[in-house]
Amino acid sequence: MRDSISIIVPVYNVEKYLEKCIDSILNQSYQNLEIILIDDGSTDNSGSICDEYKKKDKRVQVIHQKNQGQSSARNAGLNIAKGSYIGFVDSDDWIEQNMYEKLYKNICLYNADIATCSYVLEYEDNNIKTTEIEEQLLELFEKKNQKMLLKNFLNRELYFSGPCDKLYRMSIFENIRFPENQFYEDNYIALELMLKAEKIAVGNGKYYHYRQHINSTTKSYSDKKYHDAISAEMHNIKIVERFYPELVKFAHAPLYLRYFQFLDLLIFDSYSNIKAIQLIRSNIQNNIKNIILLENLNIKEKIALTMMAVNLVLYKMVRSLQKKSRGY
Repeated sequence: MRDSISIIVPVYNVEKYLEKCIDSILNQSYQNLEIILIDDGSTDNSGSICDEYKKKDKRVQVIHQKNQGQSSARNAGLNIAKGSYIGFVDSDDWIEQNMYEKLYKNICLYNADIATCSYVLEYEDNNIKTTEIEEQLLELFEKKNQKMLLKNFLNRELYFSGPCDKLYRMSIFENIRFPENQFYEDNYIALELMLKAEKIAVGNGKYYHYRQHINSTTKSYSDKKYHDAISAEMHNIKIVERFYPELVKFAHAPLYLRYFQFLDLLIFDSYSNIKAIQLIRSNIQNNIKNIILLENLNIKEKIALTMMAVNLVLYKMVRSLQKKSRGY
């Protein structure tokens, strides 16, 4: 019998997309699966859809809980999962039929604790923003070259924080859970999981389909989202300081890009939150020298952040032209 893989799917008000998601998991070429659907207090038919799949396939488990957020749902799944390996799929996304077959193969072949794949961004107009490339293993990171992997992560090159494009050895999650009642929870534990792994196999086969929504977490501003995002980045900076202090300067790039992300959202929200704009802009201005000198920010990012620091009106004009040219 091949090793069991537990797939955890947080579910909340996604009746429009849920069947495609679950079908793509049930139809995996790797069949020894435990599929844990966590209905996180859905008010539409999502909970009933989960129950119907449980009746159809004995591999499906369903937990109904009051709405507590994605982190709580994932943790609920982790707490009951029996598989030797853990995967995560968001309930509005879907996966290729051979995704877990490929990831499991790489874990076994390289004795890895984490295997990753690449993904396709799926927009509402079905405009796919990525191009197909031949599948290959891009990198095998071992404990002895962990510093290189960490720098890679901070440089946003091959390894990213999201859990859905990965297969984890179950033991990696011992004493680690997603922080609850918090946005950007993936980013909060990404480094902890990464540094715990003895080996990580990074592949570029495009097996995961991320559905892109206009109203997703990253497309709108709230004070809580902003503070949670910054908290996650500061948490990661502290981890880097503890294990690899020589890389701390690189750890600030994701923080500066969070400032950019949220200030950009606010600027195009009719300047509705002046206090927040002033706060974030002040953070950029106070760090502008570091931003300009930082090696792992590209020239476009540096120019955008500098414009934000110097002239918001000019930034918005240039950014509006850019968005128009791209059809946004």
